[in-house]
Amino acid sequence: MLDMIQEMDLDIVDFRVVEDENDRIDVYTKHLVDGYETELNLLEESSGTRKLFGLMPFIAGCLLTGTVLVIDELDAKIHPVLLRHIIMMFNDMSINKKKAQLIFTSHDLSTMNNEVFRRDEIWFVAKGNAQNSKLYSLVEFKNEKGESVRKDAKFDKQYLEGKYGADPYLKRIIDWGKVNA
Repeated sequence: MLDMIQEMDLDIVDFRVVEDENDRIDVYTKHLVDGYETELNLLEESSGTRKLFGLMPFIAGCLLTGTVLVIDELDAKIHPVLLRHIIMMFNDMSINKKKAQLIFTSHDLSTMNNEVFRRDEIWFVAKGNAQNSKLYSLVEFKNEKGESVRKDAKFDKQYLEGKYGADPYLKRIIDWGKVNA
């Protein structure tokens, strides 16, 4: 993993890897607290940090080889700032020299804006009545008047307002009226 990061020419020195004689690998993350540097074993880190370290070899490998990386729920457990950074690495041609592609699902709206994505890069999935799924792009979406979504629209806000469909659907699991009867 460290070789991949060095090959990408990124200045990351926030961790170190120790391999012992039994081929056990320990990863230590560096933290600066009140001017003092300390280390934590990766096992002591948050689940988001552990997920990020787990994804790093795949992200680095994809960027180095120019392949496609597909991740379901990339945003799960990852801080929105880190999520945005991962996405922007794929948009930065000085890092993504081989034109790798990242395809992911997300429920995080912090990246659903025109600074991160174009309309044709945002896709929705909606469940039909027969439990089938329909996939459509934001660029294809038309409102009742037949108008397209503006390039400068507030994608996240309009999505939460239900303008693009693909709304969550919850079955009535418990009939609360019968619980207190």
